[in-house]
Amino acid sequence: MVYQEVVDIVINLMNNGLILLVLVFLYAATNFDPENNALRKKIIAGLVSGFSVLFIMANPWKLETGLIFDTRSVLYGITAYFFGGVPTLIAMAFGITYRVSIGGSGVYAGVLTILSTSAIGYIWRKTNQSKYFKNRFLEFYTLGVLLHIATLLGFFLLPDGFNIIIDLLIPYLGLFPILVMLVGVVISNQQVRIHLNQNFKTQTQLLQASMDATIHMEIYAVDLNFKYLTFNQFHALAMKNYYNLDIAPGEDFLSIIENDAMKSRLKQNIQKAMNGFNHVDTIKVETEKEKYLEEHYAPIYENNHIIGATVFSYEITDRKKYESSILYLSYNDALTGLYNRRFYVERLNEYKDPKFNPVSLILCDINGLKIMNDAFGHDAGDELLLEVSNLLKQTFSDKGNVCRIGGDEFVILLPNTELTTAQYLLEKVKRILSSKFIHGMSVSVSFGISSKEKDEKIEEVFRIVEEQMYKNKLFEVSSHRSESIKTILNTLHEKNPREEKHSKRVSEICIQIGKKLHMKSEELQLLKAIANLHDIGKIAIDESILNKPSKLNDAEWEIIKRHPEIGYRIISTSPEYAEIAYDILSHHEKWDGTGYPRALSGQNIPIRARIISIADAYDAMVSERPYRKSLTHREAIAEIKKNSGTQFDPNLVRIFLELFETKKE
Repeated sequence: MVYQEVVDIVINLMNNGLILLVLVFLYAATNFDPENNALRKKIIAGLVSGFSVLFIMANPWKLETGLIFDTRSVLYGITAYFFGGVPTLIAMAFGITYRVSIGGSGVYAGVLTILSTSAIGYIWRKTNQSKYFKNRFLEFYTLGVLLHIATLLGFFLLPDGFNIIIDLLIPYLGLFPILVMLVGVVISNQQVRIHLNQNFKTQTQLLQASMDATIHMEIYAVDLNFKYLTFNQFHALAMKNYYNLDIAPGEDFLSIIENDAMKSRLKQNIQKAMNGFNHVDTIKVETEKEKYLEEHYAPIYENNHIIGATVFSYEITDRKKYESSILYLSYNDALTGLYNRRFYVERLNEYKDPKFNPVSLILCDINGLKIMNDAFGHDAGDELLLEVSNLLKQTFSDKGNVCRIGGDEFVILLPNTELTTAQYLLEKVKRILSSKFIHGMSVSVSFGISSKEKDEKIEEVFRIVEEQMYKNKLFEVSSHRSESIKTILNTLHEKNPREEKHSKRVSEICIQIGKKLHMKSEELQLLKAIANLHDIGKIAIDESILNKPSKLNDAEWEIIKRHPEIGYRIISTSPEYAEIAYDILSHHEKWDGTGYPRALSGQNIPIRARIISIADAYDAMVSERPYRKSLTHREAIAEIKKNSGTQFDPNLVRIFLELFETKKE
């Protein structure tokens, strides 16, 4: 009889458990997330759990009148663990209300079971006991044991509770923990599935959004049959623009491409990716001029098997142009466009090969570039460089390479060119240059020429050419510099006729002071040269400043004060005038050291500069200027006296006064 009762208990409780499992599997078939934080979702979960409790408690196993047993302990523990507080409270309200309404001697034990199992499941959840278990089955089995130990302890509230516990010990500690384990694992797996689906959906959305966000890169994927798997909006728009087609997943990508060369290239590259190779291809688009793309190809894997390929394609036309410009600048001179020194060195090494014999070399050096820069500015210097380089390019580019290897130096490399041919072309260049003028200055270039024959070293040929060029330069540069200075001075006088008259008057005063000092004729000639050239630096000053009708502002005055330095740079280039360069640099220095540009004082100022300082100042005062009227002779003499010992050498002032104080107006 006892055996039969145990069997009946087990069968009834198994039926009860099967009802619970059916409910659980119904839950598992849905996408309901127990972790959803929305209150509406929690209330729905509580109602579902509550009705499930009612269904279970309506099909219990009865021990006797008033004593009913079921799997509510499993359901409340699981509900509290997975669903949290709100759903559990709602389910508890359902269960407690129903159990109280049934009544009987087991009502207190039944209510206590609901409370204790709910509390244990909730505490287990809040204390995150899962972190102590590596195995999910073991965790839920342990939870099941605790739930049903608490349930059995509650049976002590029943009459004859100890015997009831003995009768239910096997199902409650043998069967129910296993039931908790199965239900817990099923719901846990469902949670994982839901989260994975949500993550996959989110990642898919993010991936598609990322793909569509770019407006510069085409992204598309094809399967092994070259049919679209996916693509971004930019690619779809490109295909619409090029082919007037609205593409869709499943369409044959290659069948859309019309250009045969493009189709073949794409097919080969995609097939290479499908063979397992990640690779990049930089191409010039077959259907458009000067358009470049960089395409990245990668295989798509699923379960270690390649199922297709992904293509990332973006335009790099601007980058290619930039790279081309960088490459151009690395081998070409920025100003003239000729090849630069780097190109020259590489090509010189290449021409050592006997197959290029004979190699003719021409070395060129522009005369007077520095004077041109100093006198007329760097724009004029650039004009000179361009004039020469364009002529060299026009004459020699068909035969070889024209290279700018320095500021004013050029080399012409002529492979497979006889020396006689090179000399003929060079003479043609010289004839054209002889008729060229820039800012009134003749264009002068010194040349050297030679040729490499069979057994000669090209470095030795270059040395010979260089020596020849410098020998020619010695004869040409001196006369050219002198002529250039004369040209500059004439240009200055043409721009400002009063400067020429001013220089003559200053020269006369200087000569008389020089004679009073018993200077030799050579020194008097230098004084005369200084007087004529002392303001040559004004050639680089803007005419609007030189002829300004009003007083100069501070910025304009600073520009004017540069003319002694500019004059010095111009004059110092010519050996003929080198001796007076420092006199010109110093003609605005003052005896007390407050002058410019070097703030020299006293005897440190060259005597010729001290003489010209007095003569220059006197003539400037008695001459009419655009911004003021001239002073009288007496007024000018008074200013000279006033500044004796500060601006002027007092000894030279005394001599000047002896010569000119009594001069009539």
